[in-house]
Amino acid sequence: MQRYAKWEQGKVVVEPDRLQQALERLRAFEDMACGLEEEQKKISLRLEELRGQGKEKTVQFRELLGQKLMNNNMIMLLQRYKLI
Repeated sequence: MQRYAKWEQGKVVVEPDRLQQALERLRAFEDMACGLEEEQKKISLRLEELRGQGKEKTVQFRELLGQKLMNNNMIMLLQRYKLI
């Protein structure tokens, strides 16, 4: 991965000619992080619906649960690096 931001003398530094690329990457990252959080909420609601219908053993339930666990791992990783 090509880095745009560097840590120098206690500051984050971006070369002026790479500032636009760094900002675009930051926007994409923020879109991804917000999307993850939104998806987690939707998955949780759908899992509750399926639980209410007694469908805990369906393929859909298990796929959603697996996706929720994967998303949760990504969120925990982002938190570990203090990105969210």
